[in-house]
Amino acid sequence: MIFGLETLVPDVGRQETFVDIVAVHGLEEDRTEAWTCPETRTLWLRDLLPLNNLPARVLTFGYNAGVSSFFGSDSSNSIQKHAHTLIAELEAFRALDNTAERPIIFVCHGLGGLLVKKALAYSASRTSKKVDHLYSVFISTYAILFLGTPHNGIEKASWGLAGGHVSGNLERSIEKNSETLQNITDQFSPLMKQFHIYFFWETAPTVIGVHKSFIVSEDSAAPILDDTERSGINATHSQMCRFGSVASPGFSIVLAALLRYTKESHATIRHRWMEARKFLATQRTNEASELVGFDVRNDNKLFTYQNNRIDKIQNKYFRIPHNVSNIYTGRDDFTQGLREKMLVSTPSLGVRRQRRFVLYGLGGSGKTQFCLKFVQENRDNYYGIFFIDASSVENAERAFAELGRLGGMGDTCTNGMYWLTGLEFPWLLVIDNADDPSVDYSRFFPPGERGHILITSRNQDCKIHATIGYYEFKDMEQEDAITLLLKAACVENSTDRNVRDLARPIAKTLGYLPLALIQAGASIRQNICSLEDYLELYSSHRKEIFSKLPVQGADQYKYTIFTTWEVSFRMIEQQGTEEAADAIEVLHVFAFLHFEQVPATMFQRAWNNLHDVNAPDQSLSGSLSQQMFSWSSLTSIFTYIFGKVSSTERADDSILLPRLLITKNVRWDGYRLRQALATLCTFSLIYKDSNTDSYSMHPMVNSWMRDRLEKPDQRLWSEIAITTLALSISSRGWRSDHTFRRSLAPHIDACLHGISIEHLLSTTSHSAVSKAIKFATIYSECGRWKEAAELQSKVLDLQKKAWGPKHVQSLRAMTDLSRSYWNLGLIPKALRLQIEVMNTSLEALGPEDPRTLKAMDDLASTYWLCGKLSESEDLGKKAMIGMSSVLGSGHPDTLMAMHNLGRTYMHRGRPKDAVELQMKVLGARQKMLGSDDLDTLMTLQGLGMSYHALKRFGEAEKILAVVLEARKRILGQEHAYTLWAVNDLAKIQCAQGRPVEAEELLIKILDVVERTLGKEHIGMFMTKHNLARAYIGQCRWAEANALLTELVGAQLRTVGPDHPDTLYAQSELARTYRHLGQVDQAEKLYVEVIPKMKAKVGAENPQTLSAIGQLTAIYTEKRRVNEADAHESDMANIGQGVGRLIVTHARTF
Repeated sequence: MIFGLETLVPDVGRQETFVDIVAVHGLEEDRTEAWTCPETRTLWLRDLLPLNNLPARVLTFGYNAGVSSFFGSDSSNSIQKHAHTLIAELEAFRALDNTAERPIIFVCHGLGGLLVKKALAYSASRTSKKVDHLYSVFISTYAILFLGTPHNGIEKASWGLAGGHVSGNLERSIEKNSETLQNITDQFSPLMKQFHIYFFWETAPTVIGVHKSFIVSEDSAAPILDDTERSGINATHSQMCRFGSVASPGFSIVLAALLRYTKESHATIRHRWMEARKFLATQRTNEASELVGFDVRNDNKLFTYQNNRIDKIQNKYFRIPHNVSNIYTGRDDFTQGLREKMLVSTPSLGVRRQRRFVLYGLGGSGKTQFCLKFVQENRDNYYGIFFIDASSVENAERAFAELGRLGGMGDTCTNGMYWLTGLEFPWLLVIDNADDPSVDYSRFFPPGERGHILITSRNQDCKIHATIGYYEFKDMEQEDAITLLLKAACVENSTDRNVRDLARPIAKTLGYLPLALIQAGASIRQNICSLEDYLELYSSHRKEIFSKLPVQGADQYKYTIFTTWEVSFRMIEQQGTEEAADAIEVLHVFAFLHFEQVPATMFQRAWNNLHDVNAPDQSLSGSLSQQMFSWSSLTSIFTYIFGKVSSTERADDSILLPRLLITKNVRWDGYRLRQALATLCTFSLIYKDSNTDSYSMHPMVNSWMRDRLEKPDQRLWSEIAITTLALSISSRGWRSDHTFRRSLAPHIDACLHGISIEHLLSTTSHSAVSKAIKFATIYSECGRWKEAAELQSKVLDLQKKAWGPKHVQSLRAMTDLSRSYWNLGLIPKALRLQIEVMNTSLEALGPEDPRTLKAMDDLASTYWLCGKLSESEDLGKKAMIGMSSVLGSGHPDTLMAMHNLGRTYMHRGRPKDAVELQMKVLGARQKMLGSDDLDTLMTLQGLGMSYHALKRFGEAEKILAVVLEARKRILGQEHAYTLWAVNDLAKIQCAQGRPVEAEELLIKILDVVERTLGKEHIGMFMTKHNLARAYIGQCRWAEANALLTELVGAQLRTVGPDHPDTLYAQSELARTYRHLGQVDQAEKLYVEVIPKMKAKVGAENPQTLSAIGQLTAIYTEKRRVNEADAHESDMANIGQGVGRLIVTHARTF
C-alpha cells in the first residue's frame, strides 16, 4: 500500500482556471480502491470527471488507514499525525509547481472527513513567521464534500459492520459524543464559515450475514446546520463513493456541486489571498492576537477569531515548584494539541471565556511533570505562570495569598485571585493536585474571562470545570515508556535494538506508567538488579521495590508508586460512609481479578444466584451483626454467610462475600454498587468502559492492592473474589449469558493464578467442588479445554474419593472430562472414560434411563471422531430411538442425538439421509433456542456440509458464511469452532474451483490454530489438509506434497493409520506423487490405502471411488490393461455408473 499524494488527473489547459480536488479516503481503505467501482473497475475521479469538462487537477491522498494506526492508544493524536502529514504534503506539492494559491475542494469519505477537519484546523493555526506557508491550505480551501463522515459518531450496533477488527480504542473514539469527536468538532466549528460544505449520507443499509444496518446514520453524516447542503446517496456506506458510471446513484449531485464550486471559487480565493497577505504582514510586526477568516456566505467579508498567542510578551513571573525532570519523555503530540487549544483556537465564535483544560488520571501517571514541561516550553507566551498546590484547601489559599502579596494587594486568597483578574497580559495558572472530591475547585478560578488554567486531578469529576477540553492520563506509548525506563536507568545505548528489546517486557509489565518506570530505572541504576533480571526481582520483591523512594532523580515528588495510591485509599477510608466502605470492599475484590473489564453485572448476578435458593437461617442475622468491627479493622469489611448456594453445596459451607451482596433487601440494590464504583472512579483507581459496562484498573494498581495486604488478608480477599466470581455463574440460562460468561475467563485465570488448583480443592466441600466445576464450564465454553480438563480431572478424583466411582456425581465428572478430551482430540482418553460411563450407567441405571442413553450418544459421537463410523451409526441410532421414546422427539438431548447421527450419515457417504435428519433438528432448535444459539449453528454447519456433499455448493456457501459470522460475533475470531467453520467454508470454495480464496482464508488462521490448539490437534490436521487441497486446486503439486507428507506423518503418530482422515490424506498424497512424476510411489500408496478405505468408510464413499479412479488411471498409463479394466469394472459395479465418470476424470487430471 502506497501513502502520500498521487495525481489522478494532471493539469491540462489554462492553469489559472483550474482548482485542486483532493480526495481523502476512510478507514481500512486506500487512495485508489476507495474511489474505484469493484464491478466496472472505474476510478471515477480519474475516468469520469474529465469527461464532464471539469477544470481540475485531481489528487488523492493515501495514509495508513488501518484500525491500529488510525485509532491507536491515543486516537486524537493518531488522527493529528495524519492531519499534519496531509497539510505538509499538500503544501509542498503545490508550492513546488507554483500553485499554492489555487482553490482547493476536498472530497472525503468516512473517517477521512475527520482527518480533513483536523488538518484544516491545524493549517488555520500556522500563522507565525516560521510556519505560515502551511497557512496556505486553509486560505485556499473553498469547499468540502463529506461522504458518510461520522461527525457525531457511530452507533454501537453498526461497529461490527464497519469492516476490519473493531478495537476498544476505535469504539471509544467513534462512539456517539466521544471526546475525540468532540475535540475535532470544537476545533473545526469556528472555521466553518470559511467553506462551502455538502453533507452526504448513505440510504442503503450494509448487510453482512443476517445483520443489516447503516454504518453512519443520517443525523451523524449530515447534521442539519445553517448554510450547508445535504443529500442522500442510494448506496451502502462503502459503495457511496465508488461511482461506476455517470448513471450511478449520487454521481450527478456530486458532479454538479464540483462544477458549481469550481466556477465560483476563483474570485473568492483571490480576494482571500489579498486580505491574508495583509494580515500576515501585520503578524510579522506584532504577532497579532487574532486570526482572520473569510465568511463565504457574507460577501467573503473578514471575520476574526481570537489568538491569545503573543510571542513578543516578556515573561515576568515564572513561579513553579521545581524544574521538569531532565528525563521527561513523550506525549509530544498531546503537547502540540494542548498548545493549539490554549494559544490558538477557541471553542466557538463570538464568545470569550476563561480557557480551562483538565488533566485527570491515576496518581503517578505524569500529570504534574507534563504541566512543568508545558509551562517551560511555553514560558514566553505568558506574562506570568503560577503553580497552585491544591492538595489541601489551606495550601491553595496560602498560594493565592502569596500571589496577592506579589501583586501588592495584600496577602489574602481573595486578593491573589483579583490581582490575576486585573492583569492586562496573558497568564497561566496551574492548579495541581485537585484531588479531593469534597472540594469545589471552581472557588479557585479567578473571576472574569481572562487567563488560562490547567487543572491536574485524580478526580475525573473535575472534567466539569473544563471549557476547552480535558484529557485522561493513563499509560505512555510503548516506545516512549521504554525510553523513559532506559533514561531513568542511565543506560547509555538506549537506541540499541537489543537493549530496547530487553526493556520492552519490563515496560509492559509496569503498564507503561511513568512513576513505576522511573522507580524501576532507579533500581537498575543503583545496581540492585540489571535489565536482564529485573522481572525476576520484580516478581519476588515488588512491594519492597515500589515502597522505596529514590534519593537522586526523585524530582521532588514525595510519593512512591505505592504510597501515591495509598493517599487515595486513605481519603476514601476517611469518609467513613457506607458508600466508602462498599468502595473499599469492591476494590479488594477487583485486586484479585484480572485488571481489565470486570463486568459490572457480575455483582448483580452473584446476588441473584445467592438469593435464588432457600434463604439462610433467620438466626444468622444476629451473628452477622456481632461480626461487625470498627472500620480500622480489615476483617470488618467481609462477612460470613452460612447457607446453601446451589443444589450441590451444603448448608454448612462457609461463604465469604462483600457486604453489598448480603443485604436483606428483597431486590438487588444496583444504586449502592454504582455509588461504590463511582467513588473509585472519582479517584481514578478504576475507570469505566462505557461500551461494555465494565470497569478496569491499571495493572500496577491491581498489584498494589494485593501487595498492601498481609498474607492472611491476601488469602481472605482472594477467597472472597473467587466466591463472588463463582456465584455470578449460573447453572441455568447460560445460552443467553454467553457473552457475559466468556468475559469471566480472564478473571478466573487471575483467581487461579493467585492460588493453586490444589488449594482451591484443598477440601472436599461442595462449595469448593462447585467453584471448580463452574470455572471448568467457563473454560469449556471459551474453547479452552486444556484448562477445563485440568480442573475436571481434579474434580473427578475428589468425587470418586467422596462418593465412589459409580456414584452419579462421579459419572457426571467423568462425562465432563471426557468432553474436554473429545475437544482436545485426546481420543483414547475420551473413549476410555465414556465406555466406563456407559457401562456403569447400564449396570446402575438400566438401558432406558435418560442418563444411560445420553452416555450412549456421547460415545457414538466419539466413535465418529475417531473414524469408527459403523460403530457410531449403530450406537447413535440406538441412543436416538431410546431418547425419542423416553424423552420425546423434541427434547434437547434427543435433538443432539439426531444431530450426531446426521453427521455420521454424511461422513458415511449418505448426505441425503443426513439432510433429512438435520432439517428436522434445525427447525426444532431454531424454534426452541433461536437462530444464534450455538447448537443451532452446529446443526446449520452440518447441513451446509451435507449440501456440499450433494454438490449444492451455492447453498452450502451461504450457510457456512452465516455460521462463520455468527461464531465470530459470539465466540470470537480464535475459538476452535470459529476456525472449524473457516475450514468448512474453504473446503466449499475449493469444490467451487476457487482455491485461491480458500488458501487466503486458511493461511490467515494457520498460526492461530497452532497457537490455540497445537500442532497435532485434529483441527490443525483439518486446516493443513484443506490447505493442501487449495494447493492442488492451483496445481501447486510440490507444495501440496510437502504439506501432506508432514500431515500424514503427524496423523500416523496420533490418530493412527486406520483413521479415515489419515486415509484421506494418504490418498491426496498419492495423487501429488502421480502429478510429480513419482508414479510408482503413488501406486504403492494407493494399493495400501484403498482396502482400508473400503473397510472404514465404505466402497461407495466418494473419497474411496476417487482413489480407485486414480489407481485405475495409473494402471492405464502403465498399459497394465487387465488391472485397469478390473478396477474400472469394480467401480462401475460399486457406483452404478458413477465410478466410470470418476475414472474418466482421474485419467484427465
